[in-house]
Amino acid sequence: MVADRAPAALSAGHRLVQRILEVAPGGRVFTTQDAVAAGEELGFSRGHTDKLLSELVDRGLLERPRGRLYVMQPPYGGLMPVRPVAIAVRAVTPAAVSGDTALAHWDFLSQAPLHEEVVSTPARIQWRRGVHADGPDRLWEIGGSTVRFRRIPQGQMFGITAVRLDSETVVPMFDRERSLLELLSRPEPASAQWAGELIRDHFHQLDRSRLREYASRLSVSKQLARIIHGRPTHGRAKNAS
Repeated sequence: MVADRAPAALSAGHRLVQRILEVAPGGRVFTTQDAVAAGEELGFSRGHTDKLLSELVDRGLLERPRGRLYVMQPPYGGLMPVRPVAIAVRAVTPAAVSGDTALAHWDFLSQAPLHEEVVSTPARIQWRRGVHADGPDRLWEIGGSTVRFRRIPQGQMFGITAVRLDSETVVPMFDRERSLLELLSRPEPASAQWAGELIRDHFHQLDRSRLREYASRLSVSKQLARIIHGRPTHGRAKNAS
């Protein structure tokens, strides 16, 4: 009877994982709350679901990068490990891929940044394991990579689109125009100058009305006007939020 317990638990765990894949918004990256909701649909109690999650972690079928967050390991949901940036955008909500990571995706950079992904969020990083401060940012070491969390106001969480990074990974990301204006709105003068060069070089690829709308919401309309009309950009507008 004891010998039959493990296969039975694995079968129940497999059913739970399959149901999570069907209903959880993050797919292979899910929270305890997602698992409990899926378990309820299968008739599992909260205690039973918690036990199954622990057993799946012990078997190496799930990883737990922080409290109440789980990541499915191959072959559950995919043949490759989940990319760190896909874990990061589910570790805090709301969140969107941004910074150099987004600029590289939109082909504004010739080479993607090595070993660092950037995610913007208004949320505070509430866990400590693998996290350390870098000025106002928080760096999270996960899966052999570093995720840089940049905290921004809730009102700046716009211009976000779903982007497919590969056959198994879809993440929220700042769109082309929002990615460039994020760079323009940063306080460092070098960032504004670089943003100006990128906007001028790729202006024909951009949605101009969207660019102006975003600039207004980020209080950088004057800087954008200087760029469009060929005047130098010296830094962030004084009334920027």
